[in-house]
Amino acid sequence: MRLSFLSLLLFTIYSSQAQLNYTGRIVDAKTQEPLPYVNIGIVDKGFGTVTDETGRFYLVIDTQKFKKEDIVQISSLGYETIKIPIGQIKVADEDFPKIVMQPSDIQLEEVFLYSDALVPITEFVGYRNYGERNFGYWNKDMALGGELATLFSVRSGPRMLNSLEFEVWENPSDSLLVRVNIYDTAGGLLGAPGANLNKSQKNILHTVPNGKNIITVDLNEYEVFVEDDFFVSLEIVKVFGVQKLGLVLAASGREGASFRKYASQGEWEFLSDLHMAFYMETSPYVKQKKAERYEKKVERVRLKKPTLSGFAIFRGKMIANVTVQNQRTKETVQTDESGRYSIEADKKDIILFTKSGYKKMIMEVQNQKFANAILKLESDK
Repeated sequence: MRLSFLSLLLFTIYSSQAQLNYTGRIVDAKTQEPLPYVNIGIVDKGFGTVTDETGRFYLVIDTQKFKKEDIVQISSLGYETIKIPIGQIKVADEDFPKIVMQPSDIQLEEVFLYSDALVPITEFVGYRNYGERNFGYWNKDMALGGELATLFSVRSGPRMLNSLEFEVWENPSDSLLVRVNIYDTAGGLLGAPGANLNKSQKNILHTVPNGKNIITVDLNEYEVFVEDDFFVSLEIVKVFGVQKLGLVLAASGREGASFRKYASQGEWEFLSDLHMAFYMETSPYVKQKKAERYEKKVERVRLKKPTLSGFAIFRGKMIANVTVQNQRTKETVQTDESGRYSIEADKKDIILFTKSGYKKMIMEVQNQKFANAILKLESDK
């Protein structure tokens, strides 16, 4: 089953009698600095965009399609939301009139405080693709502000989110800028994404390069905490280059819930009973005794799993920071300062070794427990 994500063509040409050219430059009320990647759109109508790096935006609103009472909403993390009925929008004399956003106050109840008796452990949660032909995608000309979200079901209790991993099957653009959003599950109909749980007041932005990649986004600096089930979404905020958008992400074969939003301020729509292949390292906080039991269990499981280890070598020298990935499990590690790696691997697993400046090296696991990867420069014939 496919997760299809059809983007919305934002900049359609309308007749001059039926269009409202809404433009602006959004700035911080205190600093007067421009605000990039602010969400702007007509609420629940699937029509919107985001500001560029200079805080500017441009919307062509079809006044025959939308009512005067329909709300244009402007929102951004850390700022008070602005709502304007279409009927009250005035076309300014200047091309991009200034729109001021007020910083919002940080609410004390949003701060998580935990007893010293609780300690963090490492737990991986989420979903991976193990060869299934399941995917979600954005395509056509534009989908700025469009999101694809999937539900994470976890045990109740305080948990910090450390990193997010997702698998790109195709990206023909030069590169894309995406925003990672974390939502609670209080979204009403069908349990759609609700309030944004990122209280850092900083956007989680990451550049996705051209081609096929496994992307890891470090979340530690944002200190995002959850207490129960949550959603993770990817939102496209900028497309670089002239190539048309065609981002394809791997989805999991496991049943769950995924939702989509066509554009900024759009309505969440149920997309599929499959999960996107989003995988996270998290740190749940538990009592000391439980942490000790958990660590022993993890160690027992680790010792039972077959592993492959060795060194990455170039012309007799051990190479550090080589990325080593099991193509079946998607586990990824890096060689240490001495060039050593160790990774879980079964017979017939495919192990990929990559490092900038070197050719990709592929190894199929047989019965061996130890194997060195002999690297070659990209310039070598």
